[in-house]
Amino acid sequence: MFSKHSFTPLVAAAVILTLAIASPAAAQQRRASAQVGAACVGGFQALFDEIEPVPLSAAEEAEVVYLREEEKLARDVYLTLADRWQLPIFNNIAGAEQKHMDMVFRLIEVYDLVDPITDDTIGSFTNPDLGALYLQLVDDGDVSLIAALTVGATIEDMDLNDLYELIELTDNDHIEMVSYNLAKGSRNHMRAFVRALEAQGESYTPIYLDEDAYAAIFEADMERRMFYNADGEPVPACGAEVGGFGIRRGISGNSRNGGDGGIGGQDNGSGSGSGECDGTGSTDGGHGSGTGECDGSGSTDGDNGNGN
Repeated sequence: MFSKHSFTPLVAAAVILTLAIASPAAAQQRRASAQVGAACVGGFQALFDEIEPVPLSAAEEAEVVYLREEEKLARDVYLTLADRWQLPIFNNIAGAEQKHMDMVFRLIEVYDLVDPITDDTIGSFTNPDLGALYLQLVDDGDVSLIAALTVGATIEDMDLNDLYELIELTDNDHIEMVSYNLAKGSRNHMRAFVRALEAQGESYTPIYLDEDAYAAIFEADMERRMFYNADGEPVPACGAEVGGFGIRRGISGNSRNGGDGGIGGQDNGSGSGSGECDGTGSTDGGHGSGTGECDGSGSTDGDNGNGN
């Protein structure tokens, strides 16, 4: 996780990754009522609950405990930067990180692990390395808006690297399912931060993801109104349709299937929105908003764009 890496924009980690990760060699027993292979499933929790727990290795336990505080680190940094810069992207993604924390807490409950979060105060960590990293990240992000957005992109860069490593480490279906879905959120967050940087005339160069893995994030649509099962296969939530990402320039833009919040990379414009998770709206000289259940996006340049 974060403590495995040196956080510095001057040093690139050579990491060999792939977004297409093989399914586990031996899947855990899933209850007879599971709807695996059905057209849709009632949601992440419904499918998660169909998996029978099996004992974790010591390494798996340690990774889950670390992941819980790692998600808190992202949330706390974004909340602090939101207060500093008053930009919706930080508050919106902080809300998604809280959901990520809750998802990892479900693993802690199922496997009867000790929750490392004994104090949920912003900046409070059981792991001293994460505490030090929090201070460094908020200090870096305090320099300028560009620096703050770069901190956000780098957190997601590192987070994705760590999640891919965890998927390689484990063959536990619960952990894999959580990791696939956290990675989905991180890819959406990465898209949001990079597009916000681009709206400011800047760019981001990946530090931890290799160039192919990073490029694949932006070649793909926003991942919304769906989740991943324990085999890393996309499953549409019931009543949803996977896909439908659209960008329109200079005129009204509409993208199907909803989204959490217009996350605004702004230049003489505004971004706002609400919803359940991970959506983005980027604006340049206009207004961007996203509403709905999950992961919608709207990107505008010079006029209005909506993710519905």
